[in-house]
Amino acid sequence: MTNNFINIKIELKRDNIEQTTDYKYLKRSEDERPMALDVLLQAQEKEIDDLAFRYGCRARNCGVCTIDVNKKPRLACRARVKDGDTLSSMATLPVIKDLIVKRDMISRQMVGYNKISSNNDLNVEADSSYHNLTSCIECYACLDGCPLHKKNNLENNKSNAAYTYGNPFSFLKLQRLYLDPLTPKTEKKAIIEKAISLGLETYRSEYNHLKIKCGVGIDLKKEVIKPLLENAFNDKEQ
Repeated sequence: MTNNFINIKIELKRDNIEQTTDYKYLKRSEDERPMALDVLLQAQEKEIDDLAFRYGCRARNCGVCTIDVNKKPRLACRARVKDGDTLSSMATLPVIKDLIVKRDMISRQMVGYNKISSNNDLNVEADSSYHNLTSCIECYACLDGCPLHKKNNLENNKSNAAYTYGNPFSFLKLQRLYLDPLTPKTEKKAIIEKAISLGLETYRSEYNHLKIKCGVGIDLKKEVIKPLLENAFNDKEQ
């Protein structure tokens, strides 16, 4: 390898057949440290013209470009790669093609749930904990290492049904709604019931060993899981 190239492995999955291809990324300058997305875009342009992957804002705002880099979820637009790295689809979600995964079974958990009649786009009366949760970009990096999400049968779920069990993202959505100053007390009770129905109790025994990481730095254990457990099971000791 010369200083002009970086050797990257790209894992593809098509028609349930997995294959790994080696790609030599041509650096734009000798000292360039490319992002994973730079590699994918060049590979698509130069060599694998039907390479399938998603990206949007390229500014860490949308979350749709999340892939696994060396088996860990990263935002492709912000994950720098080096010689020998491997790019693949997120291991926590079913693959549609190459690096594109099926994301909708998580969002379907919330279809038709919000029954609040009024709304306030700014929610200026909410405290800082609410506004901090609004920084979520729905990258789904938090699925990695989640013991509850592992209960969803990823390999055999071929339908468009919602997942049975929740995940840090689902609970973040519920906690944010719980904190919303426009949410009535009666609805807050329903929010906790929804969290319980998605398997929240699993986190009680797993809490001390829970290792979930947000792609944009939200403390999911402290700001989402802990308050939900406290409200659902009076787990003040967590």
